[in-house]
Formats: sequence, C-alpha cells, structure tokens
Amino acid sequence: MTRFLPRLAPWLIPYVVTVLALISLDVPVMPIAKYSLYFALAVALPGILILRALWRSTGNWAEDFGLGSAVGATYQLAGWAIFTALGWQRVLMIWPALVLVAFAAVPRLRKYWRIHDPKPLPLLWTWGMVIASTVLLGGAVLGAMKYHPAPPDGTSYYQDLLYHLSMLNELTRSVPPQLPQVSGESLEYHWFANADMAAAVDITKLSPIIVLYRLWLLPQLLVALLVCATLARTVSRAWWTGVLAAVALAGPQLFLFIDTAVNLSPPLSLLSPSQTFGMVAGTAAAVFLIHLLFKGESSKGLWLLAFTVAVVGGGSKPTTLPILVGAVGLPALFLLIRDRRLPPRFLAAGSLLVAAAIGTMVTVAGSTSGSGLQFLAVLKTQGGYAAATRDTTPAGEGGLILPALTSGHLLSIAGVLVLCALLLTGQLLAATGYALLANRTLRLDPIAWFLLGALIAGWAGFLLVDHPSISEAYFVHSAVPFSLAATGWLAATITRSCAPAGRRRVLLWIAVAGVLLGALFAFILLTTDALPSGSQLRRVALVARPLLVVVAVTAALMFVWLLLVKRVPRVAGLGGLLVLLTLLVVPSARTFEQNLHLNGGKQAQTFTSATWWVYPDEEAAALWLAKNSKTTDVVVSNTWCRPAGKQGPGCDARGYIVSGIAGRRTFLEGWGYTSQAMAHHGDGGLRYNQQPSPWPDRVELTNQAIYEPTADVLRKLRDQYHVRWVYADLFGGPVSPDLGKLAVLRHSWQHVRIYELTG
Repeated sequence: MTRFLPRLAPWLIPYVVTVLALISLDVPVMPIAKYSLYFALAVALPGILILRALWRSTGNWAEDFGLGSAVGATYQLAGWAIFTALGWQRVLMIWPALVLVAFAAVPRLRKYWRIHDPKPLPLLWTWGMVIASTVLLGGAVLGAMKYHPAPPDGTSYYQDLLYHLSMLNELTRSVPPQLPQVSGESLEYHWFANADMAAAVDITKLSPIIVLYRLWLLPQLLVALLVCATLARTVSRAWWTGVLAAVALAGPQLFLFIDTAVNLSPPLSLLSPSQTFGMVAGTAAAVFLIHLLFKGESSKGLWLLAFTVAVVGGGSKPTTLPILVGAVGLPALFLLIRDRRLPPRFLAAGSLLVAAAIGTMVTVAGSTSGSGLQFLAVLKTQGGYAAATRDTTPAGEGGLILPALTSGHLLSIAGVLVLCALLLTGQLLAATGYALLANRTLRLDPIAWFLLGALIAGWAGFLLVDHPSISEAYFVHSAVPFSLAATGWLAATITRSCAPAGRRRVLLWIAVAGVLLGALFAFILLTTDALPSGSQLRRVALVARPLLVVVAVTAALMFVWLLLVKRVPRVAGLGGLLVLLTLLVVPSARTFEQNLHLNGGKQAQTFTSATWWVYPDEEAAALWLAKNSKTTDVVVSNTWCRPAGKQGPGCDARGYIVSGIAGRRTFLEGWGYTSQAMAHHGDGGLRYNQQPSPWPDRVELTNQAIYEPTADVLRKLRDQYHVRWVYADLFGGPVSPDLGKLAVLRHSWQHVRIYELTG
C-alpha cells in the first residue's frame, strides 16, 4: 500500500480545496460527503469494474477512473431508465449495487478489482494533473458557482439553470419524460445529462437544487480532464501530452479566482451540463474507437463500450455523434485511397455511429428546431461585426451565405475576412490541432486522420450551422479534446527529434518562452482592440488593428528566432514546439488579462438581472409548493413571462419559477426553449423566446382560471388535464376574488396566492 501513496495522496489536494470552497458557499458537509460516496461507489467503481471486464485496465487507476466514470454513467442511465419507467426510483441504489455484489461474489470476476498489468504513469504526471484539477475545481466553485446563487439564496437566477432544474425534476418521475412546462407533451431535448442528475437525486435523496447548482458538475470536470488526458496520451504515446491537455483546459479558469463570471471558459460549462457531459462521453468513446480501429483490439466488449458510450454522448449533445462520424469517416477514406480497400471494421463503426446519430436526433436530441444553414453565420456574434460589415441581420436569418459576403461591398468582405482571423484567435484550443498536417510522418498515420476528421466535422458544424441561439458554437467546443490530442502528439514528435544532450534544459526554456509569448500576444489582442467608429474604412481598420500588430510582432520574433538558432544550434527544429505552446497559452492569458483589464480584478458577488429577477414572495411560494405537493401534481400558473408582470406579445417566455424552483409540472409555463417556439424564430421580427405561445388554448384557459374563473373552467383543468394547484402571481395581474370561492387558498404572501383544486 505504501508504494501507491505517492500517487494517491496528491489527489486529496483538489478534493480538499473543493470541499473547503463548497463550505464557503454554505454547502453543508453531509451533502458533500454523501455525493462523494455516491459518485465513487455508484458511478466510478461500477464503471471501472465493467470497463476492465469488457475490455481491460489502462494500467493505472487515474485513467481507469476517468474512462470508468464514463462507462459507469452509461450503465447508470440504463438503470435509471428501467427503474424510473417501473416507478422504482427510490430503490435505484440496487442497480449499481448489483455490479459490486457480482464482482465480489463471482470468482472469475474478482480479479477485476486489481490491475494485473500495472503501467503506472510518472509522478510528474500525477502532480501535473493534480494542479490542473485544483485550478479547475477551485475556480469552478469560487468563480462560476459563487456567481450563481442556488435557490433560495438569491434574487436573480440565470434562466438556463432554472430550465435544467425543471428537466432534472421531471426526469426523477417519468420515462419517457414530459415537457415540464406543458404537461402531457413530450420533452424534446438532449436530456441525458439531466437524467444523470436525476439518478444522483434518486440515490442520494439530496435536493435537486443542490445537485444541479453545486455538486453534479464537479466530478464531471475531473473526469473531463482525465479522459482528455487519456486521449492525448493514447495517440502520442507520451505521458506529458496528457498533462498538456489538462493544463490547456484548466488554464483559462485561473481568472475565476480573481473575478467571477457567468460561466466557465469553454469547452467546459456550468450553464450547459449537456456540453460537459456530452464532451466527456464523446472523448471516452473516441479512446475506445482508437483501440478498436487502429490498435487491433476488436473484442465484443470493446465494441459494446465504444457505442453505448457514444450513444450517451449523442443523447447529451447533438454535436457529439457528428464529430465521431467525421473521426471515423476521414481515416476510412484515407485507407480506401491508400490501400484501395476499406477495412470492414471501419464500415461497421461508421454505420453504427450514423445510425446512432439519426436515432438520437429523432428521439432525444431536440432543441435544434429553427436551425438552418448559413456559411459563417457565427461571425454575427463577433464584436464589431455590424459596424465593419453593415450587416444587421439577426442569427437564424439571411440566406445560405453570410449577407456581408454577398453584398458586393469590398469593405464588407474585407471586414468578414478580418473577423474570421479574429474568430480563430478566440478558438485556438480547437484550431491548433490542424498543425498536425505540418508533419509528413504524422500525415501518413491513420490515427492523425481520425483526429483531423473530428476537427473538420466540428468546424464544419461551427461554420455552417445557423442556430437561433448561436448553439453552433458547441460543435467547435466538442472538438477541443481532439485538437489538444493532435497538438500534444505533434509536440511530442518535435520533442523526440531534439538532441538528447541538454534536452530537458532546452525544453524548459522553450516552455517558459511559450508562456511569456502567449501572454504577450493576449495582451496585444486586448490592448489594441477598439470600438469601431467613423467611416466604414476606419471601422474595418480598427477591427483589424489587433491582427496587424500581431503580424508585426510575429515578424520581429521570427527575426530574433533566426538569430538565436545561429547562436544556439540546439534549438534548431524546436520552433514548431514554441509556436504550439504559445498558441495554447493565448486563451488562458487572454481570459485572465481580459478580466483584469475590464474589471480591475474586482470580483462580482452574484448574478443580477432585471429580466431574471425572482421576487422573494415568488420564490418562497414555489418552495412551499415543492414541499406541500406531490411530485406528479400539475400546476396552473401565470409565470411564463419574465420580467414578472410583463405579459402579452413580445414578452420573454422563459419563466421557470414553478417548473424550475418548485419542480412541478405546469399546465403552461415558459415555452421559449421549446422546439415549437424555435421553429418560428424570426416570425413577425421576433426571436424564438418572444413568439406567442404555440398552445394558445392553454393560455386562454390559464387566464380564465386566474382572472375570470368559473366552476366549469376549473373542473375542465382538474378532470381533463389533471391540474391540482393554481399558482397565481399578482405581478401578472389582479387575481379574481371568485377563485377563492371555487378553490381552497393554501398559501398567501404578498403578491402570490396558491390554491388547491379539490373535489
């Protein structure tokens, strides 16, 4: 046991830091301990045992933990679906316990509790991963989580979190799930991440609020670092590339220690659990596919692991499976051209992935309504786009090609080209992997085309899809692990070519120089940025100014490098490594410096918004309802619009007080994120979240029940739609006195009344 302590003990550091950070946010110790035990014993450990039984161990516990957690989550989802469909959610703990008991009781399975062929990674790998994990987890809690108070500790709540909370509550009670905002309708969304949370709630009996807002994300972030590191090491066969990938993911989160933010730095996310969960599953599936397709390990167990985990990724985020299809498809094309034959395993893998992509898109991928195709539509989100191009068309409109490109104005086209270059500087983690093409040896390796296929698919979705809510960005975010693996592989190849004599010292200086140069370029991009004004020519020039300065500085540095190579021949050939390290540092340095530059290092306390303000009486009433009603009760409410009190056409229909904070199904609440609303994005010049309700009959019935109630209306709601409660918010208008005569008033405080429909 003592020989394992040097590798196990350091992992206590990120755990202790995370626990202390959570306690500082008033999270009690018992829920933290309970969730820690849950994840370790109900997700990670069963997953590790299944991983080893169906395939094998990676040779070390850390990577087994990462891949095993992805496998364990897949197994857990299957159990959640079965037990929830049967109404057995309260005893879901039996499902993971079955694995532990089987592997303890069956003699031929007991061997999987140990690693029979240990291949421990260097202690430096452990410390590198520990430091990256500490930065990421500590920053997530003290930054993004601190910025978003959990009910009932705040007065403003970011709408996406309340939306996810509504789905989490729904997924603890039904399979297939209903739409929490429109009872009886099917939930059309990629809800697998929310189902994973629901399983955690069912087993731990913790509040859905504390699971979503404080606990669920943290082990997912650790697993994300581990699976990305495993992918990088798998393709490069160099242990330190895994650390490089982890540091590149954790580095941009450093700013969270000095300044809170609405979210983590991409590709990780607090506000989009589906992105984090889907990226973990997609990356783990990629590791399995590499061993399956390129390393000759084609056992039935590995096929099962690869495609069940891939399906979980597709059900978590619609971007995951198209990226994996690209990853398998491009090397298949490469082998077909090179060898004049296509290995059957590629055809089988590609067919299964395409089928899974279509299946998940039809059944659970949801929220893609309103999406179209427009080349470079994502540029509309870039600062200065309208000023430089004179194009003011909103997202989701403008034809197949960006209107600025078809305008015929040379300055507008020039502005687009400049903004494309700036877009690359903001997505360097997802772009540096293309440097793999610079090495001839790697270009001949099919695994390189696997990584490039994933990158091309991710960037194709990013640059071609036009989503009303700019969700095409998730394509490029999901491709980041493949880019980091490719970058690490190229860096390892360059490093191996370095002369052994003095290699470590030279590489250390290259690393230091890369960090300094990355900070320099980030500083240049920030300080040379300016608000476009004046004539269009001047606006384009101001937008382009950061790039022009970067080009000038790069030219000067190249001249200095040539002089250095003459004086220190040992660094010859390492210029590519210096460039790669510099590019990886820029996102971290840019995020860090941006917050210092814009906010002066002053930490914002909590998220505040006039639109998403929830009044104390609204929140208290929702929590009362959660405590005093059944989980399957249906509620009529007039809280579909935000800010409170704004009703009628054009209101922001993303109100989730009852379906989110109370966690109850509603007859009708915020419909802004429904597929039906998104399909009408742009109608009448309104965004999807401002469209009239796709269920006007429910709007009419709700208004009648609260403002003009009759016995027949309330009876119809109770008997036909199974409504049990009325949540009447006076901010939406005065409640009819007749409602108190036709229903029983159960809760009243300030502007909120809650009635029960009896009889």
